[in-house]
Amino acid sequence: MNYRTLGKSGLLVSQLGFGTMRLPISKKNPDFAEAITLIQYAVEKGINFFDVGTFYCHGYCEEVFGNATMDIPRDRLIISGKNSAHQSNSEHWLGQLSNSLGLFHRAFFDLYFLHYLNYEQWTKYFIGKKVIDQIDEARKSGLIRHLAFSSHDSPDNVRKLIDTGIFDALMLPYNIINRKNESILRYAYGNGLGVVIMSALAGKALADNKLSLLMMEEGGDESTSTKAIALNYVLSQSFVHSVFLGMDSTDAIVEAVDILRGRRYLPAALEEISKLVDEEKVQLSIPCTACNYCMPCVQGIDIPAVIDLVNQYCVLKLEKTFSRDYAVLQIPAECCIGCDSCKDKCPNGINIPGIMEKAVKTFWVG
Repeated sequence: MNYRTLGKSGLLVSQLGFGTMRLPISKKNPDFAEAITLIQYAVEKGINFFDVGTFYCHGYCEEVFGNATMDIPRDRLIISGKNSAHQSNSEHWLGQLSNSLGLFHRAFFDLYFLHYLNYEQWTKYFIGKKVIDQIDEARKSGLIRHLAFSSHDSPDNVRKLIDTGIFDALMLPYNIINRKNESILRYAYGNGLGVVIMSALAGKALADNKLSLLMMEEGGDESTSTKAIALNYVLSQSFVHSVFLGMDSTDAIVEAVDILRGRRYLPAALEEISKLVDEEKVQLSIPCTACNYCMPCVQGIDIPAVIDLVNQYCVLKLEKTFSRDYAVLQIPAECCIGCDSCKDKCPNGINIPGIMEKAVKTFWVG
């Protein structure tokens, strides 16, 4: 296993991190044995970095991880946890932290994430309700060594969070077909933050599909899996320290570790693969350049975000994967009133109301 220093935190993390959301734990009859064995096997393979959330695996994830690792020396693990406004009241933030440490059987977190953070939430909740004071208290008392955040917010808002200067690392979605966060990831890396990637396989979409363009890359053939190319593409980026990959079996761990032993792409190859992806997306999907001339929408719809999801669907054809991402949009496409204001402003002549209608038919499960 290869390791990288996670920015200014100084933590040495495995390039392959373990996303625990998909641990084999049943809601009706939870049996932790298989999940515990899986975590311990991952540690044996050299993985020391785990993405653990209080709400993962029907709420059992922290308990399972704590039981699996309680006897493993601390220097073999990066103890990382999560807390967010989505799961607790402002008065309970520090209590949630303490409860998590108890379930982990540890005295402090090496790295602690503010989960699913957006800038509005940061200003209204963490600053406005003074939860930042609880964070400061936790850091001063040694419960948290380094603070991080994960986010699905816009790159501009993520930059504002970075510019607060209080974070040591961040985690954002990034993959071969969705590279909208690349510039902000480079910015974070340039400012000394540790860069952790989620959704490297687009929610398993790139693990379950073969894109014709990926078979065209130099040296590739039909025996080269899309998953291998996609994972190596992300890990070949100079600004990436670690990638969290959801794994639910020992076979999945072995496969991922073997992929990491494969090729790394030089900048020219990364550029060529990016070009091939973009060309195929252009051929199959909507020619949106995200110029934002269509914005603001009178209904408040994030039009470029909806089009981006439709474009990704056009390439991968997975309703379930992108319906999940569609569901978290604050104002969905079904709010479109067909006023044609956006259509009239689009320099590419895209029938945007028609695309909104397509998004509703494709993704909406109301």
